[in-house]
Amino acid sequence: MKKYITLCGMVILVMLCLSGCQRDYYGKGLPFEMSTSKLPGYSNDAIGALSAENYERFMDASYIRIVDKFGVLQKIKISPNIPRHNWDFSKLEDGTTFKNYVEDDGTERRVGIDVSEHQGVIDWDTVAGEIDFAFIRLGYRGYTNGNIVTDAYYSTNMQGALANGVPVGVYFYSQAITYEEGVEEANYVLNMLGDYALSYPIVLDREDPMQESARTNNLSKEQHTQAALGFLETIEAAGRLAMVYTNQMYYALYLDLERIYKYPIWFAQYANEPVWPYEFSIWQYSESGEVPGIYGPVDMNIEMKSPE
Repeated sequence: MKKYITLCGMVILVMLCLSGCQRDYYGKGLPFEMSTSKLPGYSNDAIGALSAENYERFMDASYIRIVDKFGVLQKIKISPNIPRHNWDFSKLEDGTTFKNYVEDDGTERRVGIDVSEHQGVIDWDTVAGEIDFAFIRLGYRGYTNGNIVTDAYYSTNMQGALANGVPVGVYFYSQAITYEEGVEEANYVLNMLGDYALSYPIVLDREDPMQESARTNNLSKEQHTQAALGFLETIEAAGRLAMVYTNQMYYALYLDLERIYKYPIWFAQYANEPVWPYEFSIWQYSESGEVPGIYGPVDMNIEMKSPE
């Protein structure tokens, strides 16, 4: 009993010390101060800086930190049930046209683009010599009226890419608000595919249009997830490979990732290197790339692992 009381006293003492030694850096308590007589060469400022650095490392290892569309910082606990990547992004290199990830033996990743009617007429004969794959928008659902529309250049781009030997996948911009609408979108895509041969998945593109009039504005995370699963499960049931595309904020805040990560992931973040703890198949790193044969900017992608 005496040892137990002593131990409790030590725990209380440590807790009191910690509560009174918080740095202003964390927004509460007093500045960090402690005796450095037994730590030659260390000042309180140096110790405080190390503490702050360790805190940041802990947070990066434990949470996804993302600013939502209202400017509020959100912290999402990293799931132990989703595979984490071990890529070394110091291996990213900028080439003449594309960024790439180069292994120690010189092996490079496959690179590609995704296109829609916004790129207009594409010279696929020229583009084919620059890329390893392309995703072509098949269609979209309007974010206000909910109507489903075929991309104006869908057939032209499919025919041009395939005629020039470019491996392709397709994507659909979804604004479904229910599981049933997700199913409707998937069936629309399957019907529009016809006899086109795909080498890459059918992709669900889920994004927040960041508009006050968007029909998806008031959906909960579960409703967003259900709308996505309606599409993905329908594509899968048809014997096709389904994939999910969106950005860091939408993945972190709008989707139940433990259910969504059943499918290959296409991750969009326009940065020098991606900030995301989990594995993903494709990284879209720019929306302003330049590729011969395409007039104007185009999205640029690296295949980090095969989508399967």
